[in-house]
Amino acid sequence: MISQEKQSHEISIVPVTDKGGLKQFLNLPYDLYRTEPHWRAPLRFERAVQINPQKNPALDGLETQLFLAKSGGDVVGRIAAIINSRHLAIHNDATGHFGFLDTQNDPEIIKALIDVAETWLKDRGMSRIVGPLSFSINEDVGLLVNGFDTPPVLMMPYGRPDYQASIEALGFVKAVDMHAYWTDMHAGYPRPKIVTTMTNYIEKDPDITVRPMDKSKFMEEVQLAMNIFNDAWSDNWGFVPFSDVQIKHMANELKPIIIPDFFWVCEYKGEPAAFILMVPNINEAIEGLDGKLLPFGWAKLLYRLKIKGLKTARIPLMGVRREFQRKRAGLAMAAFLSEKVFEMARNRGFTHVEMGWILEDNKSMIRIIEQAKGVPYKTYRMYEKPIL
Repeated sequence: MISQEKQSHEISIVPVTDKGGLKQFLNLPYDLYRTEPHWRAPLRFERAVQINPQKNPALDGLETQLFLAKSGGDVVGRIAAIINSRHLAIHNDATGHFGFLDTQNDPEIIKALIDVAETWLKDRGMSRIVGPLSFSINEDVGLLVNGFDTPPVLMMPYGRPDYQASIEALGFVKAVDMHAYWTDMHAGYPRPKIVTTMTNYIEKDPDITVRPMDKSKFMEEVQLAMNIFNDAWSDNWGFVPFSDVQIKHMANELKPIIIPDFFWVCEYKGEPAAFILMVPNINEAIEGLDGKLLPFGWAKLLYRLKIKGLKTARIPLMGVRREFQRKRAGLAMAAFLSEKVFEMARNRGFTHVEMGWILEDNKSMIRIIEQAKGVPYKTYRMYEKPIL
C-alpha cells in the first residue's frame, strides 16, 4: 500500500527502460487508488495490452516515453510523454501529448513529472503540450474536473479533485471540455413532440432503413460503423481517424461484450449513413476484483455478468455522416437510433446509460441527449500549454 501522505524525500524522475519499471508503471494506480471509494480497477491484463506495442496497434506511429516518480525508494507517480505522427500529419501543430498521469496527492510530484515530459517533447521539436490522454484521442481522454461522486464507466478515466489545481498552477489552460450524460432509460416518457416527430420521420421515409448488426458479418459491420465514425467526427477537435488495423483490434477487444441488439445501423438509399453502439458497463462487474481474474475473480465476474446481470451501459460510439449532420434526416437518424437501443436495453433489464463523451460545442447531439432526459454528470477537460 502506498501512503497518501506528502513525501518529505527528494523526488526523482526515471524513465521506464525495463520490465521491472514497466511493472511498476502498471501497478501504481492499483496501489494509489485502492482505498478510493469510486475507483474501479480495470482488468490488469487489459492495461498491460494497452501499453504493449506488439499487442496494441494504436501505438503504431507513436513515439512514447514512460516515466516514474520516485521518493524514498517508493514509486509515487507516473506519466507518459507522447508524440503522435498521425496527429502531426493531420493538424501540423507541433503538439506533443502527456497521459497516464497518476500521482500521490502532492503538486510537487506532478510538477516534476510534467517538467520532464515537457523537456522530452521539446527536445524532439514540439512547441505545445496537450493532455491528458492515454496515447491518442481515441482512448481514455481528459482530466476529470466535475463528477467525483460517482465511479467511471467502461473506458472512461478516473481522477482526483486535486489534479486540476496542480495542473493549472503549472500554466495549463483549458483546451476543450467533454461532457458525459447519465440517462435513466425509463424516464421522460411520453417523449416530447419533437422526438416523436423525428422518429416518425424515419419510419415514414422510404429511403431510410434501420437494422441491427449482422452477427455473421461481425468484422465487416464494425469496419462499416467505424468508416461512418471517421467521417462523422473528422471536423471535431483534435480528431485522428482510426486506422484499419486499429479498427480490427478494437473489434476483437469489444467482441466479447457486444450485444447484437445494442448495435444498429441506419442506411439511406441502401448506403450506411449512421450507427450507434451501446455496450454493457463492465466496470459494474469488476468492482472489488482489484483488476485480477485469479484465483477467484473470474468466478465473481461471470456471476455478475451471467447470473446477477448488469443494469448500466455506455454508448461509446455513435456517428452520422457529415452530409446528413445539418439536415433533418441526420437529426432524425440520431434520435431514432438512440430510442432503439434504449428500447433494446430496457428489454434486457438495463436501467441507465452513460452517453459520452460529448464535446461541449456539439449542440445538436446535446439537444438530442437532453430530449432523452440525459443529465450532465461528469466533465473531462483537455489542457494545453506552450512549451517554453
